[in-house]
Amino acid sequence: MQRNEFDVLVIGEGLSGITAAAAACAQGAHLMLASKGPGTFILGTACVDLDGLELALSGVNHCGRNEVEESIRFFLELTAAAGCAYEGGVQEHRLVPTIMGTFAQVSLAPRQLWKGDPRGVGRAVVVGIENVFAFNAKFVAERLSDHSKDRGIATLYRAAAIQLAPIGERRWLTPLDVAAEIDRNPSYREALVASLKRVAHDADLLILPGVLGLDSDDERMRCFEDDIGCAICELPTLPPSVPGLRLLRRLESHLAAKGAEICTGFSIQNLCLEGDHCTGAILDTPGKPRTVRAASVILASGKFSHLPGGGTAEAQSSAHGIVGEGLRAVNAQGAVLARNVFECGSVLGKFESRFGNAIAIVSGYQAGVLACRQGVQYARA
Repeated sequence: MQRNEFDVLVIGEGLSGITAAAAACAQGAHLMLASKGPGTFILGTACVDLDGLELALSGVNHCGRNEVEESIRFFLELTAAAGCAYEGGVQEHRLVPTIMGTFAQVSLAPRQLWKGDPRGVGRAVVVGIENVFAFNAKFVAERLSDHSKDRGIATLYRAAAIQLAPIGERRWLTPLDVAAEIDRNPSYREALVASLKRVAHDADLLILPGVLGLDSDDERMRCFEDDIGCAICELPTLPPSVPGLRLLRRLESHLAAKGAEICTGFSIQNLCLEGDHCTGAILDTPGKPRTVRAASVILASGKFSHLPGGGTAEAQSSAHGIVGEGLRAVNAQGAVLARNVFECGSVLGKFESRFGNAIAIVSGYQAGVLACRQGVQYARA
């Protein structure tokens, strides 16, 4: 029987929504995470840039230096517990490669991408898969070599190519095809490992497109490295990327194990507002809409959401955030929408795009904590 009463209802499954949900679960809340689908973070590299973030957030309540550090510590613990660990920290600056053959400076990155920093790597092999779209190993290796030299780094990059067996009747494959086949077919995984081992015999680091399974956790990735005999840097390719989808799956599974109900594929019709209080929301489920009651609601649905607050964000955005005191959602006139409705993510204002994931993590964590201060009423005994 469905339970329709929750301590916290989080609307939106982007990085801010997932972080908010995890933070609320950590506070002991009985929680629902509802969304139409995954957020945009799975489309990119999922890296986090913190250089200058504190200044950018200087006008946003509950997002100062202490809150940034606390939020990042929580996120690192969260991803480690979920089997999709990140490396880095508030004071870290690392170079990670991209599929365009350039380097991006980041503060946090998924563990497999973090290993791609050229400093400390002597020889790297960039591996292309001849019958897989979206990755040109020769182009990437040449560009990484040039950019390394420009930075005074002596890492040697060379390109190599392998070919995988067709899957069914498909000779030409996508990274998603390969990842799914690795998950369900151990012999396919073994063939891939054997091919990679042949080209990585003298390398310190193997750089390849993201194909190593959608269900692979950190332990399975270590097994890949042990079997091949060197470190692996897996690059996100054209969206949706395998590493991004893998990260989403691991975090969803972690939340579900903590008792959260995850309801995806259904839009939110409206919030249920009674004066200055929100009692929950109505989900657009098939047949009959589902009314969900909640002590607190977190809007993590983005600035273009049709919900109150989402449209407000676009109209009211400013350089220093548009949410009210304590991350509370505001209406079109800037008045607090409801005392128990909080916002996080892109609605905080106009920031440099490189800060998107960092703002999602910091504001999501803070929103989850603040929402739980309304009281935990429905948590399971």
